[in-house]
Amino acid sequence: AGMKVTSLDCRQLRKLLRKEPSRCLVLDCRPYLSYSASCLRGSLNVNLNSVVMRRARGGAVPLHFVVPDASARARLLVGGEGVAGTSRLAAVVVLDQGTGHWQKLKRDSTAQIVLNALLSSLPEAGARVCFLKGGYETFNSQYPECCVDGKLISPERTEAERNLTSHCEKQSANHKPAYDQGGPVEILPFLYLGSAYHASKCEFLANLRITALLNVSRKSSESFTDQYCYKWIPVEDSHTADISSHFQEAIDFIDYVRRAGGKILVHCEAGISRSPTICMAYLMKTKKLRLEEAFDYIKQRRSLISPNFGFMGQLLQYESEILSSTPNPPVTSCKRGAASFFGEELTLGKNFEGSCFAFPTSVLSSVPI
Repeated sequence: AGMKVTSLDCRQLRKLLRKEPSRCLVLDCRPYLSYSASCLRGSLNVNLNSVVMRRARGGAVPLHFVVPDASARARLLVGGEGVAGTSRLAAVVVLDQGTGHWQKLKRDSTAQIVLNALLSSLPEAGARVCFLKGGYETFNSQYPECCVDGKLISPERTEAERNLTSHCEKQSANHKPAYDQGGPVEILPFLYLGSAYHASKCEFLANLRITALLNVSRKSSESFTDQYCYKWIPVEDSHTADISSHFQEAIDFIDYVRRAGGKILVHCEAGISRSPTICMAYLMKTKKLRLEEAFDYIKQRRSLISPNFGFMGQLLQYESEILSSTPNPPVTSCKRGAASFFGEELTLGKNFEGSCFAFPTSVLSSVPI
């Protein structure tokens, strides 16, 4: 690993962006709220959750956690020649709020974790890994014309805006946001995960033989109550919302559907934060998976999940409650070993993409339910 970090000052970054903007990828490591208030035009926000942060302590994090955008990742990983039709990236620039030099970064800071991931996974001849001296606040004060101000959006607003846009998008179905593309994904033979749009499509539900819906968004879809076994648990997608107090109620409902021989779709608005959190809690409780295993297992099937920070914290807390309440007979722990072995295997696979690796259900179903 002969690669090292190059320091850029604001003037050099400005020059790079002016000369060849398409060959420069900017990764903004500030919290999402700061990023959505104001950011460098064209930059991507790196949003690491607490599981990734914890894993980072044991070494470099796989690149797909740091750059979830598949096309950006592909451009980072090509060597000299570049993919047809795309220019090879010359530089990937990491920035935070205001750190003066990369050597001053704290070990567990997002920017440091991102730099480590880039250095360990980029090809020698690939893009230069750079750090912006002085961070976003310095750059924004010198070159405000290169930055865009978002509307500082509260979760309340986004949900309403999303409902509005998803309504317009139903008109032009070919332009759906990423979280509404495809269909619901199978987590277990009787358990599916998706978005509100997926839940509104009768053909999806019919094809998958879905008999029940569990809606954890703030908007009830009343029209379904007569055709499906339906439960609504309203949860706000904000890091202060309490979702864990609903875990048991949700798990009981899923089990009720499973025992009746039915199939259930768990959804929220986008199928990114709330509903994956419920599915993780279900796997942790019934299959005795650790949070990290449950997270990887679900991310493998629906790659754009990203439970908010507060939910991840509540799942960690839930994990410790489950672990302290279950005596661990050798048989379960050896099954757990298998599950976590596959979990590692499937996370670190070089060709990680969506759900190309089918998790052997036997490993899960042989764990006592």
